[in-house]
Amino acid sequence: MATIMASAADRKASERKFYSRYALFLVFIVLLGFGPSFYLRGIVPAYPRPNPTLPPFVILHGTVFTLWMALIVTQTQLISARKHELHMQLGKLGMLFAIAMIPVMYLAAVWEVARANQAPFTDPLTWTIVPLATIIPFGALVWNGWKNRRDIQTHKRLMLSAAILVVMGPAIGRLPIAPPSTLGFTIQMLAGFLLFVPLILWDRRTLGHLHPSTRFGIGMAVLWVIFPLAVFWLHLPWAKVAAHLPGVGA
Repeated sequence: MATIMASAADRKASERKFYSRYALFLVFIVLLGFGPSFYLRGIVPAYPRPNPTLPPFVILHGTVFTLWMALIVTQTQLISARKHELHMQLGKLGMLFAIAMIPVMYLAAVWEVARANQAPFTDPLTWTIVPLATIIPFGALVWNGWKNRRDIQTHKRLMLSAAILVVMGPAIGRLPIAPPSTLGFTIQMLAGFLLFVPLILWDRRTLGHLHPSTRFGIGMAVLWVIFPLAVFWLHLPWAKVAAHLPGVGA
């Protein structure tokens, strides 16, 4: 009996370490991607991509998502420290914060048109599909994570997937790992799925199969990737739609 209890305790300890380190790893990717253009702008050399000035709305957007990543790290550290009650209380504020992020995501996307911060292979209006396509999958992951907050294994994976989603495109997309072309963009979008690999391996190791919420998280990421790639490769007239979106170019 003692051996079984020790084994269960060891599994929980390993799980706490896994998620807390995973969150820190995602923060590292964010710093790697946004360091030259945001966090360490003017301190380290910029990546070879459009790097215009930082108007207030960009600073607000960057600050909001920095706080989101800080929240993810804090929540995993609270669980690691077994402060479950504080974790649940902070989770309520986190859900309200996630809801507030939705309009920030939208406004940052449409206001970027005037800033012309798009990749060189497209135009500002067409580029809005990239950030806008994130909104529904992100909202779906966060809402389902909140709805399943009593199901610990489901909740953890869904919230982690929401964090991966906002890192895999913006942060990975800023790394100079592919040429600034439609093909290069596709490579970087697909490279973002590598961020799911540790979670996939963890599921295989601990469960023997992918947890349904891991599958859902990957599915939401696929949904996000499909729309921009379809627009760019099939030359869909998204720009005509984007031109009529509220706030475009404001």
